[in-house]
Parts: sequence; C-alpha cells; structure tokens
Amino acid sequence: MRRFKNFFHKKSTIVTSLIIASFILISAKKVFDYASPPSREKDCNFIFPNAVDQTKPTTITIKTPEHLVALEQKGGVVNDASCLNKTAVYGVVKVSAVEDVKNALLFAKENDLKVSSVGQRHSMGGQSFIQNGLVLDMRNLNQIKLDKEHKILNTQTGATWAQIQQFLDKEGLAVKAMQSINIFTVGGTLSVNAHGIAHNPGPIAPTVKSFRIMLSNGEIKTASPSENTELFKSALGGYGLFGVILDVNIEVVDNEMYEYKTEYVSYKDFPEYYKKNIENNDQVGLTYSRISVSPNSYLTETAVHTYIKTKFDGEIPALKPDEHNWLNRLVINFSKTGSFGRWTRWMLEKYAEPSLHTCSRNQAMSQKEVCLVSRNQEMYDSMGYLKNKLKDTDILQEYFIPQEKMPDFVDGLRNTVKENGANLLNVTIRIVHKDTVTALPYAKEDMFAFVLYFNQKLNEKESKILQKTTTDLIDLANNLNGTYYLPYQLYYSQEQLHKAYPEIDSFFAVKKKYDPTILFDNKFYEKYGK
Repeated sequence: MRRFKNFFHKKSTIVTSLIIASFILISAKKVFDYASPPSREKDCNFIFPNAVDQTKPTTITIKTPEHLVALEQKGGVVNDASCLNKTAVYGVVKVSAVEDVKNALLFAKENDLKVSSVGQRHSMGGQSFIQNGLVLDMRNLNQIKLDKEHKILNTQTGATWAQIQQFLDKEGLAVKAMQSINIFTVGGTLSVNAHGIAHNPGPIAPTVKSFRIMLSNGEIKTASPSENTELFKSALGGYGLFGVILDVNIEVVDNEMYEYKTEYVSYKDFPEYYKKNIENNDQVGLTYSRISVSPNSYLTETAVHTYIKTKFDGEIPALKPDEHNWLNRLVINFSKTGSFGRWTRWMLEKYAEPSLHTCSRNQAMSQKEVCLVSRNQEMYDSMGYLKNKLKDTDILQEYFIPQEKMPDFVDGLRNTVKENGANLLNVTIRIVHKDTVTALPYAKEDMFAFVLYFNQKLNEKESKILQKTTTDLIDLANNLNGTYYLPYQLYYSQEQLHKAYPEIDSFFAVKKKYDPTILFDNKFYEKYGK
C-alpha cells in the first residue's frame, strides 16, 4: 500500500496495459467513484444487530453551568474510523490549553460525567469515548519545542506526526519511532503504544523520556522510567484510562538518506531471510514487508522493503507532500472488487512501483538503478488515498506472532479468510521487539507484527463475517503464543483477552488506584474492566 508517485512522468507497458484493462472492466462512473475523495463525512448509520444502540442520548441533569468548558459540540453523536461505533455523547470539549483540561475534569466530576480523550479517533472499538460521556478533543493542544543539542523533542499530545515531521525536517532531524501514517496525534500513539516501519526500536514506548499527565483529581504528575514508574508503564499503552497525557519528551534522530531496495521471498523463507539480512544489520534504517493477496500468489509471495543507510553527496531534499492520491485511491478501491482487482494492484506494486518511486540521485553515483530516499520522506505518509466516497468501511486488525511461528500463522490466516469469506485487502509485516517498558505488553518476545486490512460493506452479513474472522484469528494467534492488538473491534471474549494479556487484571487494578472514581472511561473498559 505504499505510494505510486509521478505516474505520468514515467512510461511502462505493464502499467499501461493493466490500467487500460481495468478501465475496460469498470464503468466510467465507477472509475470516478473509486478515484474521487469524499465530499462529506461518510454515512455511518449502520448499527451492528447484536450491539446495543447507543445513538440515543439519555437524560442528564447538569448541576453546574457549562461556562467552565468550551463545548465545540453539545449533545449529538461521535464515531471512529471504523464507521461502526456511532455513540451519543454529552458533548465534545475543544482543548487548547492545559487549563481547558483541568476545567473539563472539574465539570465532569461535578456533573457525574465520564471523560475520554481523543485525537483522530482511529481506534476502532470505542476506545476513545463512551455513551453520554464528555469527550476532550486534544488536537489544538499542539505546541512543539526542540532541544537540538540533546535531540529531545517536547510536544504537546494534540500535535500530529505530520506537524512534527515538518518541524523536524527543517532542523535536519527525524522521528525515531511513530506510526506508519502521520495523521495521528502523539497522544493517540502513546495511548496505544503504536509502532511503524522504524523497526529499531519498533514501538514508541522505548523512545519516551518522560511525560506529564493530569490525573482525575486535577493533579499533574511527571512520569518517566525513574519517576512515578508505575504510572509511566501503565499510561503508555493505557488507552487513556489513567489520565490525560499533556506533553511528552521523546528522542529524535538525524535525518538520513537510504538506498531503497525490494526483494521477493516465500513467506516460509521470510524468518530466515530476516535473521540473515535485517535482524543484526545496523545499516538497515527502516523496513517493512507485504504478503501478496493476489490470487496467483495468495499469502505466499512476500515483498521485503529495506532502506539501507548510505552516504549522500548533497543536501537532503526537503519533505514533499503526497502526490497523485487519486491514482492510489483508484487502485486500492479497485482491489476491493475481487481477484482481478487484487491481481492488478499486486502487479502494479511489483513491476511499476520500483520505477515510479520518488528518488534522489547521489551525484557521486553512476548506477541509474539506485534509489535514494530520506528517512523523513519515507516515514511521511498521510495515506489520504484511503479516504473514499464508497458505501463501505475499511477495518484494521493486528496480530503479534513469535518469529518462528510465522509460517503457521500465515497458513492459518489463509484458511480462516477463505473459510469465512472475508475481504482481505492487505497484509503488512513489521518488526516489534520484546516490550520491557509497558504494563500491558503485546510483544512478549521479539515478534513479527501482522497488520491486516479488511474491507466490509455496512450490513449485517459482512459484519458477522468479520466478527467471526476476528475471533478465529485471535484464537489462532493465542494458540501460537502470540497476541493481538487491543485498539480494534471489541469482538473478543474475556477468556481470549486474559490468554493474550495475563497482566490485564493487574492493569485494571492499577487503573483503579490512580482513578478510584472511574472518571476516565471508554467502551473497552466498560466491557472488560468492570
């Protein structure tokens, strides 16, 4: 799902043939629909039949006036990126300063409201809100400062990674760890302990030097590996249940130039390839892999993308915004339609993308095939092409599997998807190292992370297909001594949760220690923590 760029500046017989064939098979209107960005927010009125309808607000008696809080939305509903969690709330507070957070917590306590913090709302199981709760929109709390000498960035948690990358790029620096998409807020990333294509260190937690967090009583505490350690370990990957993280000090690194390479291996050979070529290779700056979902190589052929450190004779190019989103959107949406669409996309990525990748050339290099890219540019991906006007929704899931068990997981994934008839669009492999930082670790050892991208229509039939697929894959991961990621649909049972996360009861006990009145709440805690 990486970018196709500068399409019209290149010529490729394969690309041309594939695009022409695709256009012949789909109507002009569908081409337009597949390629066009949305003109308004997606209609998310669908309610899963087995779920309680939480779109109707209950009567709330307010004891103290609202003058303390700046409500950007009074009443109404909120949703998340899944389009499946439409929920009535008391209101949404626009947070622009630390004092706004303090006032909102006071108002919520005086009026018996639950509180949650949100950024871009890309957790897909209601981890960002609860029915009739008070939602803190943190995105305006986004000031950034830099200690360049020590390479420490201080950022408020409403800042997005795109804002941080643009700030750092001008200083010759880059993010050490972040999600693979830069639209997310720092607070959201911390709350789920996210990771991306920067395989060393992998998750964000090891790069965090300290943060400030406001507790339910309004007190602000500084937490770090050596100060308020229990709070530090719990709030990182704590899903907003311990307080509101206000700002954070994180490590940053030099911006570098890499030589971009792609090799293809069988999924069965991938663990050995990784150990031999990537695991102990300090010259690999970034890496990720993808397994084909094309019918002729379905979940067998693996594209391994690596970014090798190299010397660059010249000034590192400045960041460029994403280009040609319409083409990327067309290809991805076409891949949702069936086998031919998925085959077309894989062929484009395999044979066209290497020549279309935006590269810089080292003046000292004569090899025309060498593609050089900066760390910032390769980590700068807004994936705007995923936004569309179709009547469907795209669902993320993620599973963490011991490296030697990778072939077993892929075989099980293939069988599960085929048996259930789920529409699997993408499988990305990332690297996560053993988590010794957080209280709720998803990586009990060095693991491969499988990021799955499904598509479903907004109807009962396809919702049930994805629900069963999810629970089946969680069982598969658990049986392989793996885990699954918690920021997604709440389809799993208490038994599945405790098997993957035996620390969960202790985690909830610590939550009650720091938030005895359960001021901070969300749908995840409502279902599993009470």
